[in-house]
Amino acid sequence: MPSLQVRDLPEHLYQEIVQLAEADRRNITQETIVLLEKALNIEKENKKRRQKSVVKILNNADWVISPSLFIYEASNTLCKYHEYQDYSKEDIMKKIEYLYKIVAQFIDAKDIFEEASPLSCKISHPTYDAMYLVTSRRKNATLVTLDKRLIKAAKSIDVPVAVIA
Repeated sequence: MPSLQVRDLPEHLYQEIVQLAEADRRNITQETIVLLEKALNIEKENKKRRQKSVVKILNNADWVISPSLFIYEASNTLCKYHEYQDYSKEDIMKKIEYLYKIVAQFIDAKDIFEEASPLSCKISHPTYDAMYLVTSRRKNATLVTLDKRLIKAAKSIDVPVAVIA
């Protein structure tokens, strides 16, 4: 069984784990495993909820635009689901087709890279993300993302961001 070592654990967290372990009649290792399992399940549920919120926002939008690289990024991500989470190729293709169809207009990367590249340097963020920011800014569109760093970058240049519950 794999091992996990946590360094520089704040004292107050350690003491809380000790108290919970004593109350639950577990040793610290057992209690930590239970806490990690609970936290992972909560995170999975939160992620599902946020993804459903994004789908709802996109389905209810009057118009969805994206840089052309979106379909490549989405395809890469979904292929990783196939590889690591055993999604069938058919499910992956259905999802890619859905994502492709939901976008009303793709903005060609060659039309925005000259603005996106310097923006990327300015905000210390990858160029492909800057392309989403440029697309949103140019079209006065709200950015829809779950990426916390991208949300922060968008706010720093006054690009509106959808609030995802």
